[in-house]
Amino acid sequence: DIPQTPRRRVDPAHSCHGHRPQSPRRRAQTSPQGGAPVLGILVPSRGRPGNLRRLIDAIGATATGEVRIYTRVDDDDPTRDEYLALEGVHITTGPRIYYGPSLNQLAPIADADGCDHLAMFGDDVVPETHGWDRLLIDALDGRLGVAYGSDGLEHKHARDLPTHYVTQTEISRRLGWFAPPTMRHLFLDNVARDLGKGLGNFVYVPEAKIRHLHPWAGLAERDQTYREGGSNKRVRQADELAYRRWARHQLPRDLARLLP
Repeated sequence: DIPQTPRRRVDPAHSCHGHRPQSPRRRAQTSPQGGAPVLGILVPSRGRPGNLRRLIDAIGATATGEVRIYTRVDDDDPTRDEYLALEGVHITTGPRIYYGPSLNQLAPIADADGCDHLAMFGDDVVPETHGWDRLLIDALDGRLGVAYGSDGLEHKHARDLPTHYVTQTEISRRLGWFAPPTMRHLFLDNVARDLGKGLGNFVYVPEAKIRHLHPWAGLAERDQTYREGGSNKRVRQADELAYRRWARHQLPRDLARLLP
C-alpha cells in the first residue's frame, strides 16, 4: 500500500459515468490474444489529486509497455473537480465505497478495455525503474501469479509483502473480485501474497523500484485519507479479521478455481 520511458500509451479519455519469493524469469511475455501485454493500473484515490498527477507523470516517464490508468473518485470528495481535470487516466465516479470495493469496480472496466494484466497501486507510490512494468509482467512467465517490486520499505515490513503488484486479469475474472468483498482497505497485499504462493508463482523483482511514500516511513503527511484507512484502528481490526476468515475458509476454494 505504488510506477515506466519510450512510448507507452496512456489513454487520456475520462470515463465519468514460509515460502520464499522466487527469482524472476526473463522471458518476454505476450497477451493471451497474442499481442503485447496491456497493463491496467488500478489506483483508487481520495483527496490527493496532486498525488495522482505525480503518479501519472511517473508512469509516463518509466513504463515501456502499454499502460492504462484507472481511478475512482468519490462524489463527496472535496477535490473531485481537480481529479476530473486530470488527463491520462480513466475516471469513474460514484458514492464513497472505499479502496477494496473501488478496486472491484475498476477491474472489470480495465478488463473490458482489453487489459490482460492488472496492477494494484496506491496514489502514494512513484515508479522509478525504467521498464518496471515489463519486468513484472515478464517475471510471471506466462503463468497465473503475482509479481512485485521493491517499495523501498522492506526494512519495515516483511520482504514477501507485495504492497503494490502486478497479476493477470484472468485471476479476477475467475474469482469474480479483485479484492475480497469482505475487506474494505487493509491486508489486500496479504491476500495477493497468499494467492501468489498458492499458485506457486509469487515473484519478487527487487530491481523494479516502485517507491512507497508512506507516513509510516516519514515520507508523507498523515492526512485525512491515511487517518481513515491505515491509521484507523477499527478499520484495521475489521479488515484483519476479514482477511483471516478468508485465508482460513475461502482461500482453498479460490485456489481450486485458479489451479489447473
